[in-house]
Amino acid sequence: MSRVSDFAVLGAGDTVAGYTIDALLGSGSSAEVYRAHRDGAADPVALKVLHTGPNDRQRVRERFDREFTIASRLRHPHIVKMYARGEMDPPQVDDRHSAASVLWMAMEYIGGVSAADLIAHRPAEPDITMIAQIGAQIADALDFAHAREVLHRDVKPANIMVTMPSDDVHAVLTDFGIAQLLDDARPLARNGRVQGSIAYASPELLTAQRLSPATDQYALAASLFELLTGDPPFRRATAFAITHAHLHDPVPPLTRARPWLPSALNSVFAKALAKDPRTRYETCSAFTDIVTRALRDIPVPAAPRTRRWPWVRSALHDM
Repeated sequence: MSRVSDFAVLGAGDTVAGYTIDALLGSGSSAEVYRAHRDGAADPVALKVLHTGPNDRQRVRERFDREFTIASRLRHPHIVKMYARGEMDPPQVDDRHSAASVLWMAMEYIGGVSAADLIAHRPAEPDITMIAQIGAQIADALDFAHAREVLHRDVKPANIMVTMPSDDVHAVLTDFGIAQLLDDARPLARNGRVQGSIAYASPELLTAQRLSPATDQYALAASLFELLTGDPPFRRATAFAITHAHLHDPVPPLTRARPWLPSALNSVFAKALAKDPRTRYETCSAFTDIVTRALRDIPVPAAPRTRRWPWVRSALHDM
């Protein structure tokens, strides 16, 4: 077995802080997420391993610590559970420590797919029962976080993991990397760029105004809009055009993309995606409760289905 090396992707059997790597789940420019286990433990964990360089070490460590600290205080069935964190000694190169530090974080392993994998693009039609369940569960998680003075700030389909342990959907909100407390009014990164995904970013986040639970509600509404229609509310060619649309354009009706959806949803989403956060719903659940009622017993047109369910593909891939 080998120890983690400088900016290297780990392989099955490698160890990090007593965790043995099973498989790579995903990777980015400075971090990887693995399925891993401790000897004797029955359940796997998701292990996030992040590398820092000399120029960004303090900033990255602060974000890493904030993600763990904030998410750890939120014990909820639809919020990812945090278990442990630590820092590896810097790897040695030519008998000298390299400039990079290696941080790690162990969290709940969720063996499903992201909600982004469930977006039905035409001619496929969305599973509205599933979407209603996902929305209600994530809304409950967000309201729970807001009651404890926490804003997620990056709600989007890719940060919602979905499993089907029985006949029901189980959705879990993940990635609290840019979460903040309500008394922290810093919506911008140090370099002035917006933190979060611009397709789901509220006007107040884009204009560096004070954030509130309504900011997460906007992102949740944009996410459900995409799950229902196949596209986020403001699909544009450039980041500038998307930003302009969030700030100035009216919310497009969902029935433009899916004429069979109840027209009442158009005004419901227009309120949740209002430019002024004060005019949105009082809570995320107040919004999703109306969506759930509107979608109840709505017939969905038949559409060609030539693909397996995503979790079936995932299970086959893991075999």
